[in-house]
Amino acid sequence: MNPLLANQVPSPSRRLTVLCAAKLHKNQLERHLELLERLELVERIIVVRHEPLPERLSKLENVSFGAGNLARSAIRMLQSVDETLQHRPVDWVLGLNPVPWGALAALVARRRKVSTCLSLIGRDYLQVQRPWALPFVQALRKADRVTTTGRSMLDGVVKLGVAKERTFILPHSVDLERFQPQVGPAEYEIVSVGQLIARKRMDVLVRALGLLRSRGIQLRLALLGQGPEEAKLRALVSELGLEQQVSFLGYRDDVEKVVAKARLFALVSAWEGVPFALMEAMASGVVPVVTSVGTIGDWVIDGKNGRIVPVDDAARLAEVLFQLQADGGKELEALRRSLLEEREAFGLARGVEVWRRILSPLR
Repeated sequence: MNPLLANQVPSPSRRLTVLCAAKLHKNQLERHLELLERLELVERIIVVRHEPLPERLSKLENVSFGAGNLARSAIRMLQSVDETLQHRPVDWVLGLNPVPWGALAALVARRRKVSTCLSLIGRDYLQVQRPWALPFVQALRKADRVTTTGRSMLDGVVKLGVAKERTFILPHSVDLERFQPQVGPAEYEIVSVGQLIARKRMDVLVRALGLLRSRGIQLRLALLGQGPEEAKLRALVSELGLEQQVSFLGYRDDVEKVVAKARLFALVSAWEGVPFALMEAMASGVVPVVTSVGTIGDWVIDGKNGRIVPVDDAARLAEVLFQLQADGGKELEALRRSLLEEREAFGLARGVEVWRRILSPLR
């Protein structure tokens, strides 16, 4: 078992109904809920959200309150959670993204005397450290359970006054049957997966390829994702003469097929929690080259199972990519072997077990 996980505690004797309040992108939310779907202790997952999720999960039940501005959505969230708790037997209220949706749901849950779990995934962790975030910090302190995506984030919430015994590390888990290592030649040297937005710093990755090209090294890059930065990125690719090296693949449902065709996974964001895409790449034996932001450094150990680079440093990124291509790729192969040895630690079974402990009877 992964050393970041604690020992198992007894599970409840009956099946549970959980209510999940979140405004995550539907694909990301489904991945979180897949763990609860696989947990036999959970009978029903009620999702309170601005729009319904596709009903691909058998335990799913949607409660949708419609789109609106922040204030209107907050009021509707409160009303929807309260009405559901008033008329349905719910055992736990889960708040993915405590700022503000999870904290609002927890407020209602405490009034209705329902147990609560708040999950810090990414940006929420930055937000709860700001001066205006005291109400959300108080929500974390009062929650029955709090989850984070890694040890460094867990230590941070403890410093904010959350009781350590109520905290759990719940990193993103991967379907190992879907994300499998592939054999044979790579179609791309590098793949990067994520929204094409400013904080992802995709331009730094493109500039690093430009620096390598000036040294006579041409690496092929596949960019999976969509977003407002796409036009700027395409212009930068054209400016640097990288049109034959960089492929914009857009949004893909078969991301596992593209990831498996690469040798390296690049993630050079200015901020993350720990992205699903990173864990999927690692489970596929694709070596990560990443910035140590959020809790990424808890899972990628520089020189052991990947490489760490500074934020906004195209020159250093280019040098690391060069090193991994040098000497016949011996370092790259060693890092890949290390990834494959720890592959089971990335699986869904790990996350399911954490949820089992979270939802165990309160003491």
